[in-house]
Amino acid sequence: MCNQIKLRQVANGWEFESEKDLEDFIWNHLESLFGYKPLKRQYQVNGQYCDIIAIGQSQELVVLELKNSEDRYVVQQLTRYYDSLLEEQPFNELINYQSPVNLIAVVPHFHKDNYTDRKYHQLNFQFLSFQIIHQKHNYLLSLTDIDTHQKFCIGITSSLISESNQDIPVPPKRFLQLLERVTNQQKSKISQFREKVLGFDYRMVEIVKDGSIFYGAKSKKYCAELRLDSKKQLVLFLWLPRKFYLGEQENLFRFRIWTDWEKAAIVRPASRGLGKIHSVDIEFAENNAKNHHLNKFVDEALIRWVQRL
Repeated sequence: MCNQIKLRQVANGWEFESEKDLEDFIWNHLESLFGYKPLKRQYQVNGQYCDIIAIGQSQELVVLELKNSEDRYVVQQLTRYYDSLLEEQPFNELINYQSPVNLIAVVPHFHKDNYTDRKYHQLNFQFLSFQIIHQKHNYLLSLTDIDTHQKFCIGITSSLISESNQDIPVPPKRFLQLLERVTNQQKSKISQFREKVLGFDYRMVEIVKDGSIFYGAKSKKYCAELRLDSKKQLVLFLWLPRKFYLGEQENLFRFRIWTDWEKAAIVRPASRGLGKIHSVDIEFAENNAKNHHLNKFVDEALIRWVQRL
């Protein structure tokens, strides 16, 4: 029986809520998509966990590595699986190990390092990019072979879908404009940030004002702001206690945050606009962000915001 598939809306369309949802769907539709016979999923071999192993039409081994976001190490992972599987040769009564192993990466967007790794590799890798197409109440998974441009498409049965974050409003046009120059992986992370903030409290709203997007209450008590700097790069501001910056006092300040949307560090207070901040301040924050996760700062900003209501 097919598991329920969870999807969520993000800035650039739709995505599986988790890698498990992606794996569930591909596993249940291997034969209809590729003609492969599913064999095992999350198969452990020499300490490695292969997402999916299957049997091809000529009894060759097929190994699929699935990623729900851009990843730069997928070639290395498949290489390790290949080495371990050839060493152990499981299911040899079903698989012809004399035939070349088919190594497949299924990723929404391929990092440039993936192409470099594949270019100088002795093994052959098939790169399939995927996207979820949504039209009215219909969903479609579309996979494209990066090299041949061959497409594999299949409908996602609506009765199997549980749309995540249904109470989160559709992103405003300004939000999509702010994300124009970030990477696809960052778009996903920023959309998760937006969903986390808007889903924190029923009083949280998204306010488009003066080219920025503010997150907070209608009474102008904000906890976060997104805006562009002079180079059209996205900048995040959070309202945090001063102790986060100087280790003293509880007063809240609007702080500029350096972040790659995983790691983060405070740059400097900025009462309005971009603040009087120099490149050396940003460089210092970037170097100081290695041991600090963005969620730490976002969680603190949300807690302080709700205390002010």
